[in-house]
Amino acid sequence: MPEERPDNPFDIAAPKYAAVRPAYPAAALDALLARTEGRACPPMRAADIGAGTGKMSLLLAERGFDVEAVEPSAPMRAQMRGAIDGAPARIRIHEASAEATGLSSQSLDLVVYAQSWHWVDAEAAGAEAARILRPGGILAAVWNQMDVSIPWVHRLTRIMRSGDVHRPENPPAFGEAFETPRLALVPWTDRMTPEGLLELGTTRSSYLRQDRAGRERMQANLRWYLYEHLGHAPGEPVEILYTTLVWTASLLRGARGAAAS
Repeated sequence: MPEERPDNPFDIAAPKYAAVRPAYPAAALDALLARTEGRACPPMRAADIGAGTGKMSLLLAERGFDVEAVEPSAPMRAQMRGAIDGAPARIRIHEASAEATGLSSQSLDLVVYAQSWHWVDAEAAGAEAARILRPGGILAAVWNQMDVSIPWVHRLTRIMRSGDVHRPENPPAFGEAFETPRLALVPWTDRMTPEGLLELGTTRSSYLRQDRAGRERMQANLRWYLYEHLGHAPGEPVEILYTTLVWTASLLRGARGAAAS
């Protein structure tokens, strides 16, 4: 009998997710938070929607925000609780979705979808963001992606099946309640061992959706590419160029989202 796979691939436990998925560089946070400067007296309030293991939530809390971390996946929430243990007591975790957060209307200065906007129903999520943001609040979509303009990195992403490339010329569709999104591009470099890259491959939705044979095949292909084709030694640091895309848009004056909860 074939293995049953849940509709949400992140409902499958991926214990290494928090350890191997990259966080976001300081310059990307600077670009994001520049849009909120002068809006209100601190502490400001933010929602991290599709918060995963809480990487963005922690960074926002470190910058002085009170954070509502919204995540529908139980395994992701469990990892988030471990990640934020001992962190400033300003992150609250919610079992909810982008389309129905359960957060209060007009209660937030910033709503962020870090590595998660491509999973949502854009129309419903945009309306929900408009509902929970205060007038003039900021909606943001942030993506880390490997620099596929480099041939060996492009092939790596193909082997890892690491998802769509979010192109600078294609802004997210936040909806009519928001201004045209603005883009900041932040290049940076990560360093991982081949073993870390193999672990990173196990956190991709394409891997999580596979049966056992498919997973073994994907890892075998990745091992061949890293050790044999590229010639990396075990434990050798590999430099990987990334670009973080930071899309931001202000809620238009007079715009309203869904009915208040």
